[in-house]
Amino acid sequence: METLPSYEDAVASPDWLDLVATYIPIADWPRCCLVDKRFYHQFAPRLWQDPLVTVRRLGLHPNDDLAWYRRFINKHVKPARLKTRSYVRSLDFREFVVRASGLYSSEASERAISESFKNLPQIFPGLLCLLVDGHPELDPGSLATAASASQSLQLLDLARCRHELSTKFFSPGLFRDLVFLDISFIPGSVRSATQTSLNPRYLPELRVLKAQGREVDNATASLLLQTFGRQLWSLDLSYNKLGDDILDDIVEYAVSHFTFHTDAHYEKEGKLVLPKNAGSRKYGPFEFIEESRNSYDSQFLEKYLVDSPFYSQSADHAELQEWQAVRPDGLAAVRRDDADATKRLLLDEAITGNYSTMHDLPLLGSNGLTHLYLNGNKFTATGIERLIRTSRGRLEHFECDSCLYDPSHIRSGSNLKGLRVQGFLVSAPLFRPVISSALRSLRVHHSLVTQVPSVSADGLSRTTAARLAEGQLYKNIRRSYPLALVPDTNPRITSLTLTHIPARSIGPIIEKLTQFLQLASVQQKAIQDARAVFSGRSSSVLKGLRHIRLELEPDFSESTDVISTSDEVDFDRLLDPADDDFAHDTSSFFDDDDGSFGVTSRSTVDNKFRRAKPSTLAEEYSHWTSGRLKSFPYSDIDSEYITQHVDAAQSWTGNVFSVPVWIGPGVIGPHAAVNEYMWNVHDPNLRTDVGPATPNHVAAGVPPFSYIFYAAWDAMVVPRNIAQAARSAGTAPFRDVATAIKEYRLRTRGTERHWDGKLELVRTSR
Repeated sequence: METLPSYEDAVASPDWLDLVATYIPIADWPRCCLVDKRFYHQFAPRLWQDPLVTVRRLGLHPNDDLAWYRRFINKHVKPARLKTRSYVRSLDFREFVVRASGLYSSEASERAISESFKNLPQIFPGLLCLLVDGHPELDPGSLATAASASQSLQLLDLARCRHELSTKFFSPGLFRDLVFLDISFIPGSVRSATQTSLNPRYLPELRVLKAQGREVDNATASLLLQTFGRQLWSLDLSYNKLGDDILDDIVEYAVSHFTFHTDAHYEKEGKLVLPKNAGSRKYGPFEFIEESRNSYDSQFLEKYLVDSPFYSQSADHAELQEWQAVRPDGLAAVRRDDADATKRLLLDEAITGNYSTMHDLPLLGSNGLTHLYLNGNKFTATGIERLIRTSRGRLEHFECDSCLYDPSHIRSGSNLKGLRVQGFLVSAPLFRPVISSALRSLRVHHSLVTQVPSVSADGLSRTTAARLAEGQLYKNIRRSYPLALVPDTNPRITSLTLTHIPARSIGPIIEKLTQFLQLASVQQKAIQDARAVFSGRSSSVLKGLRHIRLELEPDFSESTDVISTSDEVDFDRLLDPADDDFAHDTSSFFDDDDGSFGVTSRSTVDNKFRRAKPSTLAEEYSHWTSGRLKSFPYSDIDSEYITQHVDAAQSWTGNVFSVPVWIGPGVIGPHAAVNEYMWNVHDPNLRTDVGPATPNHVAAGVPPFSYIFYAAWDAMVVPRNIAQAARSAGTAPFRDVATAIKEYRLRTRGTERHWDGKLELVRTSR
């Protein structure tokens, strides 16, 4: 049963029937309509508003769907009064007539539904929502030829329709008030549609657009972004053909120009320091994080407080001006942008009538993108990091299930070709509130937490690749980038989904995931303490991380090294498993063999150095135990810094500037990563990609507020002789990740180390 109403809700309702109607079982609605006119006016709208879903809940068998629908449209609806037919607000075909039944084939079913479309606006003049996802043979083209209707659709879900839509499909007035549109996995040109009817002229109220799997390239996406500007607040461009070049257009055209970055939260979060007119096309504007004495203090409970409300010194300016951007306080629920949530909101408002016009709906509020989906494209980690830095902290929900770790810095051995390292290996500090100020929900590759990348190469078996990733690469990443994402990296994040988790692990992935769950319980206890400490100050406390979803790849057999279809894990209620209908495909997508794929940077090295081979001393790094390095640049200068010039072609703003780049003292020190960085600086090909030291670099030993050569630093992630590392990956036994998580949950149940949020384990398919 739903939660009972509060006392305030009970006394505020003018009619007790308004209060109790939502608690009446659906099976009793037909009888309630027969009581009297008062009951009829209360329950008839509920009974008719979503008839296909309602009749299923009343017990209609799926085999009888088509026969019932034909009787409903051709017999029962025609004699009904106009007011009664106006109660129909939604036709949701997603779970209706989804298979052949009785004497009817699936083709006949789809044809019957398609033929009824052209009359829907006249039959149901109050129709708001039409959802046909799951009917690939259905042809919605007749909607474009339907007679004019007094009421426009506000939600249209046409995903996975196999019929190409006319470029003028959205021209009729039937779509003028569309708020939500899903045209994913439909054939046809998005570019042509954008130039004709998929634009603000015909869709002025559109706020949520989903265009997955439409073969959208950078040029088409740029046109779409420029066409809609900041009208949309949710955009899904997953599983297309996008690369790094589109990321700057997303920020330029679709994200609000007003930043959420501020010094107001310096004491608990630190603040950004931006050098004037310094930046690169690869990195974006250079920025440092200036830490406060509390920004890394795990005992500082004020970091769990929500932001204070906005106050104005002038009574004439009680509300925010357009230029006064104040980030969300972190307490309100994240806006839902899926079809189910949108339909529920529209139907609830149709019943209660709280909103007098479409323009009053929460769905319509927009000041640029806050929800962005970029799964299944061809981005590099460097490009995504630039997007996060330059989006001014405006994103509330972000998804990018994988990306290529900067291939320009991977020096694979001659015996191991096609090496691909995927994941967010260095990005954890970017999701701190000081940068990702409004972020509440995140879906990314598991390496952001585990620090273990996904590795593949030509001829490399899955077991060998897994051991290589969790062995040498994991050690190198922890040495050079010590900071992984933990719950307290951003206490404002309430939901986290980790993708592409291997089904089996030799240890590190299991250890990092269980450690993350343990830290989630630590955060949970700290928030309880904060709530107790600040209870007398009328201060609200953040919820912290309450939902974790772990998406595991298909199992594989160590003996045969092929994907196994067996399901060995019992996902019981202990883990709060996901619904059975969740069917996201998180397969790998980097299929190109072009070595230049995804690289957006331009090397600043002189041509004579481009052809230079790495220093012959590189292979002798392990023998360097004492003394100062004697080759350039250490042979020519005594300082720990050298001046590096950045020309206009590589500059973010097109200006020419120079910065002092830290190269280290040139002698062995206490930080292993710094020692290897200094050795790499020998190589002229690695004295490139100047950038500011991030918290990860500082944690590894780099002085704060310094510039370093990113190429020299990143080169230490992948072993110099990757082929040899693969051959010596070892034979450590694999453990089942899901079983290990389950065992950990059993061990912590009933103890203070048990995290009581919602944990989901989902086995995905390639």
